[in-house]
Amino acid sequence: MSPARRLPGFLSSTALGLTGALGLLVYIGMGHGVEALWNPTGAVIVSGGIAVAALLAFRVRELWAALSAFAAIFRDEDSISSDIEEIVAFARLCQRGQVQQAEAQGAKVRSPFLRLGFQLIVDAAPVNDILHVMNWRIQKLIEQEAAQARLFRTLAGLAPAFGLLATLVGLIGMMAQLGSATIAQVGEHMSVALVATLYGVVLANVVFKPIAIKLEQRTARRVAMLNVLLEGILLVRLGRSPTVVADALAEFVRERRDELHGAT
Repeated sequence: MSPARRLPGFLSSTALGLTGALGLLVYIGMGHGVEALWNPTGAVIVSGGIAVAALLAFRVRELWAALSAFAAIFRDEDSISSDIEEIVAFARLCQRGQVQQAEAQGAKVRSPFLRLGFQLIVDAAPVNDILHVMNWRIQKLIEQEAAQARLFRTLAGLAPAFGLLATLVGLIGMMAQLGSATIAQVGEHMSVALVATLYGVVLANVVFKPIAIKLEQRTARRVAMLNVLLEGILLVRLGRSPTVVADALAEFVRERRDELHGAT
């Protein structure tokens, strides 16, 4: 049994979500008029406030990492089938006692995770040491990607607050002209002020929160696949045959996929 191959590509759910969000905004604009939903002052306060707060709360390196992670949600994760093939090939060399060839192959693998695992096997590291080192690498990945998702969740909390700030600024301006303004002018000012709150709510619930959820799901998939690769590394270290390693990893991949997608 071999693991199913899947080519990375544009995530259909992300594409549908973006299309749906755009359609929703167009529908709202058609119902109330584009002019009624456009507030330059509110847009500047909301976007500028979020940008300033992000710069104050996070380091520039963390912001760039979050932007890079954002780009990754538009594509599926690479399949680990090639990594499993490398594990099986490495196990075959180890079974034949071709240590030097195995070490040379391990140094050429694309995955840094596998490269480290193969080096530990060549060095005859104890199984407990391999578990400790590789689990530490997985934990570091979890911490790094959790920080990226947390950044977008923070922005989701800030967006409505700055939308409210822009609304308060609009209301203050309206109150300043209350004595001389007509009812129609008051209603117009109120409408403009409330549009800023709309900006904050849309950014929080249509942009930032979905991005955070997508990143968390991506991390869960990556960790599951890294655990499969770790199982393969341990099997090779324990001297299991290439056939046993291949069959076991195929089963692990199926089980992990079932867990992630809720299959029974």
